[in-house]
This record gives sequence, structure tokens and C-alpha cells, in this order.
Amino acid sequence: MAKRFTNEEIELLSKSPYVKDVRQDRLTLTHEFRCILYDEWVKQPTTCQVKSVFESYGFDCSILGRVFIKSTILNFKRNGRPSGGKNKTFRQNASSIELYDNSFLIASGVFVKVKGRRGINFSSEIINKANKEYPSVSIESLLESYGLDPEKVGYQRIYKLKKKLKKGENLKERISADAVEKYTGHPYIQRCTSNHFTLKKQFYNEALIFISCPIDEILCIFEIDSSDLPVTVLNRIETHLRYWNGDSDDMVVECDQEFRCRIQHNRMRALEKLSMMHFDTIRKCLPSLTPEQKKALCIWIRDLPHDRYDYSIRSILKRIGISKSSYYSILSDDNYGMKEMQDEIDFQHIRKVMDYKGFRKGTRTIYMMLPDICGVHFGRNKILRLMRKYNCICAIRRERTELKTYRENLKSNRKPNLLKRMFRLAKPGEILLTDVSYLKYGLNRTEYLSCVKDAVSGRVVSNITSSCNDLHLAMDTIDTLDPAEDAIFHSDQGSLYFNDQFQNRIKELGYSQSMSRRGNCWDNASQESFFGHMKDECDLSGCSTPEEVKEMIDNYVYYYNNERPQWTRNKMTPAEYEDYLNSLSDNEYSDYLQNEQEKYDKMMKKAREKALKRAVELGALTEEDMELYGSGKKEEQAAADRGAKTCT
Repeated sequence: MAKRFTNEEIELLSKSPYVKDVRQDRLTLTHEFRCILYDEWVKQPTTCQVKSVFESYGFDCSILGRVFIKSTILNFKRNGRPSGGKNKTFRQNASSIELYDNSFLIASGVFVKVKGRRGINFSSEIINKANKEYPSVSIESLLESYGLDPEKVGYQRIYKLKKKLKKGENLKERISADAVEKYTGHPYIQRCTSNHFTLKKQFYNEALIFISCPIDEILCIFEIDSSDLPVTVLNRIETHLRYWNGDSDDMVVECDQEFRCRIQHNRMRALEKLSMMHFDTIRKCLPSLTPEQKKALCIWIRDLPHDRYDYSIRSILKRIGISKSSYYSILSDDNYGMKEMQDEIDFQHIRKVMDYKGFRKGTRTIYMMLPDICGVHFGRNKILRLMRKYNCICAIRRERTELKTYRENLKSNRKPNLLKRMFRLAKPGEILLTDVSYLKYGLNRTEYLSCVKDAVSGRVVSNITSSCNDLHLAMDTIDTLDPAEDAIFHSDQGSLYFNDQFQNRIKELGYSQSMSRRGNCWDNASQESFFGHMKDECDLSGCSTPEEVKEMIDNYVYYYNNERPQWTRNKMTPAEYEDYLNSLSDNEYSDYLQNEQEKYDKMMKKAREKALKRAVELGALTEEDMELYGSGKKEEQAAADRGAKTCT
């Protein structure tokens, strides 16, 4: 029921420039606004779109009412773009308006009058053409080819024609006389006249296997040309075949031998094409198949009836894209498809070790800690594979350039390098290493860590944190040490270790002070290695105060000494390795020192060769000089040999 407007609503609507006339039972919009409204509605033919246009132009949809909006949309569907009335438009003279009425549409040849009625309809020619070309060719494009504007034809007429085409409704098409004569007596055609075309049950029984093929190809198998039949007949045959359930009557079609041979030949070609199409589909879907689905596919191929020429297992596997070895491996493996499940179970063990104590760990650490924490043992390659598979790669230690220290004003306090990288050629407690490193935490805040490490066992003996890198930090670190005789205290050439007070305290403890060469971090490599591992494994970003940093470092030092195994120390923790060395007898310890001496000699030989090779690359030495130095001769003898060779 149409809405009746109140006096207040009439007064409000009359103020709008887009309202032509408003009464209690009627609202008339201007022609210009109706055209704007139609253009926006065509872009998105929904009620919400119409409401949004009304609101954007100042209308209140609650005042207009739902009935008015729906009637506006219905008028657009029925009449198309507003024309201002027959030969009449608001604010325009009738003489200036082009006439688009029924007579014009009939004159175009696209429409015809309906007998006994006042309306018009699409001609049979247009409907037959639309049947063949739609939806590849739209109805709007077809009308434009005849010189008609789809907006003038009307949306409702076009909509009804599309609806008929989708449902298969159209004017009856007649079969040509030539086609009737051609198919009269065809073995698979039951009846063929100008108005009727019926196929036998045997056709549907034999054609059911080709249901996935187009209807044109199916009819071609039985020597029926689809171009001779109307579109409605083809649609009816296709629909009938789609819902055909088979017939128990397996009567053989009566035909001559030659015709039967041709049909069988066509069927074989169609079956081959169909099989190739299915094999190609399987090949495209193969990468996305699960292991269980691949297993089922191989079993299906195995159970197929194979032809030893064209459809052997080898040819099928080649078309699908599965190698012969993979095929037989999948069939023989009863546990195939369980790998993914097993990988998930194994990765949970790795994740448990990685999350232990909250410190970061590499593959070696995970490898050594797995048996103790989870009771399982994996190889390093498997650990690395699973971590890469589940995108859980550990932090990679990156090489960084250390800043060189220059202490020219303290040359008098510089100590020689007594250690010479012989970190293992002693007993626990006889070689102590020290250094200071910065710790970044919180919002770009810095804390400093000074620690002392036993070079032989790898155990951290003392650690102190401070907000200042000064002498007090170094003195507090060594104050925790026990006195020792004939022991070496090694450090780099930091300014803290040149101080007289620090050096005197070292002498009081009974240590011989040793220093690395200037700018050579390898002379204190064991201590630098500890700092590197600590910064990789200990995440300080969550700390906000120095107290939290100290607690985190203390926890890590305990974990490093007592729970974290080391690859180069027989997969033992530093504490376990120290107890192991102390338990050795004198003979056993001498064997240990001999073994470490051999490792040291190999290391020094390799370092010497690398240095000589680098010197040759830089032009400091020649190839002949390298041979002389590599033979073990002293520098003076090498120079004499080079001079004698020059004289000769």
C-alpha cells in the first residue's frame, strides 16, 4: 500500500530541487534526477544503491517509504532509462525529443507485434541467433549490432530474454529438409522430422561413458553433425544424457558392418582423448596431493587393466609425471605417508630443547642436549632439516670487526704474550682469561660485563656487571679470584689492564700477566667465543633495569657452566670437563697434553701457511720466499739463500 505523506513531510519534500510535485498520495521526481538515479542504479542494481543515492541528494528514505523505492526500481526494470514520458520531458519541448516507441522498435526488425495483444516481442530470428551466441555474445552487444540502444529497449525486456535463454525457453526451431533426409534411417535416430528429433536408448547407453565431453563431440562419434540441429534440440539431448541412468535393454543397433567399424573407430579415438585429458588433470593436481593420496593413486595405477603397448605402467607413469622408482618405492613402503606425522613429532622434541631455559641454541647445542632433555637422539642434518622445514632457524653468528685499541702512552706497562694461543696445554686453574664486553638492553641502554674464564675447562670463574667500564669493574672482577702460583692471567691490551693498581693486584695473587698482540682478537679467542655465544643465546631485550640484566647474566653463567655441553670438550659441560681432567692420573694427563700439543702444532702450521699465502697475495713476499719460509728455515738463512741464488 502506497504511503500517504503528512503536511510536514510535504513541506520538507517540496523544498528539494529534485522534486517536481508532491501531494499526500503522490511524489513526482524531476526528469534530470530520475536519469541520475537510473545511471547509478545500472552500475549496481540493488535497493541499497538506490537508497544511498537518495540520501546523498538530501532525501530521507524513512519519509519516502519502502514502497516508493521499490516502485522506482520496478519502473527502471520495465521501462529502462527515463524518457520524460511519451514525447514529453520535463522542461523540454516535445518537438526536440526523438521518438522511441513501439513503432520504432518494430521498424528495426528486432521486434514483432504479438497477435491478439497490444504488446511486442523479440523476433524469432533474434532469438535463434541469441540461442547460438549467448552468453559469449551479450544481448546488449547483439542489440547494438542492429542499431538499437539497450537503454531505449528497456532493462525488463532484456532481462526476460536472458531468463528464457538460461531456462532453454525459446521459439520452436525447425529442422531443415536436408537434415531430415540425411538422418532418415540412421541406426541411432528413432525419429527425425522438421519438428521432432528423437534418439534411441542404445545411443544414450553407449554415449554415457563420454558424459564429460561436449555434446558436439559426442554426436560426432555417432556420425551426427550438431550444426544440423537447433540449439534447443542439442540442449535437450545434453540434459537427457546428463540424467540418464542406463537401460537394461542392451539390444545391439542393427547396422551394416562398415558403419559399425566407423563407430568403433570413433569410440576408440574418443576414449584415448578422454584418458589423456584425465591423465593431464592428474598431472596438474599431483604437486598438491598428500602422501596418502599419492599412495592411493599408485595402487589405482597398479590395479588398472594395462595394455602392454599404449597403456603400460611405464607410459601411464610418464603421462602423469611419476618416476618409476618413486612408484615402486611408494607401493613397497607400508609406512609411506607417515613421514609428515613423524616429522611433526620429532620437531616438538627440538622445540622443547630450544625453549629450555629461554636461551637461544644452535644445532650443535640441540644435538648434545636432546638425549638428556627428551630422551631421543637425532643427527645434526635431521635437526637442521626439520628447523628449515618449519621455519625455525637459529640465530647465525655473524663476523664483526673488532675495534683496535691504541695505548701508546702505556708502552711501559705492556706485557708479553706468554700464552701464545696454547689454551689447553695446562691444568685447570693454571690459565685464566679475562675481558670486558658491552650488553645492550631495554630502550638503547648499555651495561658492561667483566668476567674471568678458565681456558682449559671453559668454566666461567667470575663475572661482574656494571654501568661503567672503569677500573673498579676490573678490580671487582679479580678480587673474587683465589691466589695461585705459576699461573697465567691473560687479557687484551685494554686500558684497564695497563693500570698500575690492577697489575700490582695480579702480582699479589701470584699470577704472571700476559697480553694479546695489538688488534689480534685470536690471541684471546676462547674468551671472545664466550661473549659471542652469550649474546647469541641470551636475549636481553626484555630487561629494563641493571638488576634484571645482572640476574639474567648470573642465570646464563650457571647454565653455561653446569648444563650447556660443548662440542670441543667431549660434549661435556665445563664443570663436568673440569672434574674429568682433575680425575686423570699423571700418565693419563700426559697423554692428554700430548694430544693437545699435536692439535696445537697442526693449528700453528695451518695458520703459518695461511699467513704466507696472504703475504704473497698482498705482494709482500714472492713465491720463492714462500717456499723458503715454508721449509722451516729461519729468516736470515732464507735471505742468504735468496742472495746466493741471485748471484748465480
